[in-house]
Amino acid sequence: MSDVARESRILRFGAFELDLRSGELRKGGIKIKLQDRPFQILSVLLEQPGEVVTREELQKRLWPADTFVDFEHGLNTAITKLRQALADEADNPRFIETLPRRGYRFVAPVMLAGNGDSTSQSRLAAVPQGAPAPGESAPAVPAPIQSDQRTHTKPRVHFVFWLAALAVASAVIGFFLLEHFRATSRPRWSEVKIVPLNGLPRESYAAFSPDGSHVAFAWGGPLNGRMHIYVSQIGAGSPMLVTNSSSDVEIAPVWSPDGQYIAFVRYSDQVQRRGIYIISALGGSERKVYSTPYPNTESIDWSPDGKYLSFAERKSPSDPSCVFLLALDDLHMRQITFPPAAILGDWDPVFSPDGKSVAFLRDNLDTQEIYIMPAEGGPLRQLTNDRRIILGISWNASGDEIIFSSNRGGPYSLWRIPAAGGAAERLPIGGGGWAQRPTVARHGNRLAYTNVQYSSAIWRVDLPAEGAPAKEPGRKFITSTELEEGPQFSPDAKRIVFQSTRTGTYEIWRCDSDGSNALQLTHFGGALTGTPRWSPDSRQISFDSRPEGHSQVYVINAEGGEPRQLTTGTAEHGVSSWSTDGNWIYYAATESGTWEVWKISPQGDAPVQITRHGGWAPLASHDGKFIYYVKGRDLEGIWKVPVDGGEETKVVDGPPSGGWGYYGVADNGLYYGNVPKHANPGIYYYDFKTGASRKVLPLDNTQPSNGAPGMAVSPDGRSLLYVLVEHPPVYIILVENFR
Repeated sequence: MSDVARESRILRFGAFELDLRSGELRKGGIKIKLQDRPFQILSVLLEQPGEVVTREELQKRLWPADTFVDFEHGLNTAITKLRQALADEADNPRFIETLPRRGYRFVAPVMLAGNGDSTSQSRLAAVPQGAPAPGESAPAVPAPIQSDQRTHTKPRVHFVFWLAALAVASAVIGFFLLEHFRATSRPRWSEVKIVPLNGLPRESYAAFSPDGSHVAFAWGGPLNGRMHIYVSQIGAGSPMLVTNSSSDVEIAPVWSPDGQYIAFVRYSDQVQRRGIYIISALGGSERKVYSTPYPNTESIDWSPDGKYLSFAERKSPSDPSCVFLLALDDLHMRQITFPPAAILGDWDPVFSPDGKSVAFLRDNLDTQEIYIMPAEGGPLRQLTNDRRIILGISWNASGDEIIFSSNRGGPYSLWRIPAAGGAAERLPIGGGGWAQRPTVARHGNRLAYTNVQYSSAIWRVDLPAEGAPAKEPGRKFITSTELEEGPQFSPDAKRIVFQSTRTGTYEIWRCDSDGSNALQLTHFGGALTGTPRWSPDSRQISFDSRPEGHSQVYVINAEGGEPRQLTTGTAEHGVSSWSTDGNWIYYAATESGTWEVWKISPQGDAPVQITRHGGWAPLASHDGKFIYYVKGRDLEGIWKVPVDGGEETKVVDGPPSGGWGYYGVADNGLYYGNVPKHANPGIYYYDFKTGASRKVLPLDNTQPSNGAPGMAVSPDGRSLLYVLVEHPPVYIILVENFR
């Protein structure tokens, strides 16, 4: 770095500035929270923009006294947190490029302010010396001027000079006009006011009235603890109860364009009461407009002309969800999306403010993308290609952007992306939890979202014998402030493998059988990664990840190292496990168009299809004769089939709501969960010999993990690991002066 750079206390890159004296990172004048170690790494990278900073150099400068393992873990964690602060992505870096097994390079242009004067700026090239900076062209090499050409080239030189000067002036004026437009069209973030809507626990599903003065929401308040619809006037009074059911759950409110009515979704133990209803915004009698056969609908929207409700629904439990429009004059339904059979389907449709378009989420199993289509039906346009999880979308008031919740930068936060396409921008709001279900008022410059302090832990319970009821309650075993899921005992009972987001993104971890000495095995840095399973010799671990978009099965050495990709192609592959003899890896795939169980050798030979009528999450029996599996993520029942295929047999009806991975295989039976809707919730044991089930552990008032494997059985069948979601604080946040 130059002497001027060393004397400067402020370095600028993109929309960020780093103050080396105060130790602060700012964006648009707002201080960005950044811990000490990530700040130190950023400072080192900015000393040598455009040059590779090796991992060894970082270790020598920042971890001089630590062990190699501590350094690897600490560096990967610090880089992840640094990328989160910069809203940067490992697979599409704007600032920090990863050079595998070598180090990192800062790739953006860096500006400096000499002696603290922000108007006296020089550029530090973040590209190799002699190469043009990003966005610039290389200087042309002028041809020699012959003596008889000089008198004729002077006028051209002057003409070109003035043209260039005019172009530069136009660019400068255009830049300042653009910045002025941006400054006047969007407020400074320091002017934005962020407050809780009501400060009530368990409130969610916010929806603004057309004028932006009221918010309808679902609240599990004082009325029997179930979710019901309430309305709050912003800044005045207590919430008013709108729906009057005493035993049902009511969620997903949305206002009619004239502000007189609210539509909402009702779930009930009585099938005939499930559906979409409309009620006056002041309460009173209600009108049922649609009967929901399956409890899947969690988002509805009202068209700006008042004629339609949009929602997602399945035709049958095994079909993907599709977007429908319901005409309110004659209650005629029209399907407008037709997703492939092998995905979960389309969800969360929302009308644009002019009513001409519908945005929705397409769920490709574990990741979602935003699509836009004409409201009357027609071609789809994919807006995002992040291969991340999205938890809610909303149009902005002008209809030219989509606001969405995503884990594309680490923990779930709010982003905006042009509806016409382009780069997404992270909003400097939504911290302190999972920001999800954003909604923007059509008038009043307001945004609201649900903030969830979400986490899950791995619990352990010991049993007197296989299948015997527990004498002591379970205890928390592996826990953090993030998600701990997908555990499995190693066959030699010495270790446990699991998936965790403790470093900001899903990775595979390993620990000793007592929960100590946790070690991160994978470093994908953002791609959804999970379902780790041990090989019979306890030396290898299979898992799935999707760094290139489609989920694939990988194998990694139990001591760490570079993962080896086993499956290939554009079909989806995942939730793998090993055969008893270690000669095969079973997994679920969409090669045939629907999810079925397949097997492949650990060497990656040609895969073989096993099931023909649906299959997911396979586990081998201990005698090596059968494969146990479920039919899908949300379908009831555990089934079995011979390891070479053949006739399938239903073993048990559960787990009806305990999550697709909430079961495990022992020597003489199956453990499975019936929670939380079962009349007698808990973990059960199914005896192969007697065909009877008995409860081994009660699990009252708990919530299992539904999106990842949630149970593991020790090799002797006498210890269980199971995943429970922590009861999180959930409340609605109101953002004033949002544009």
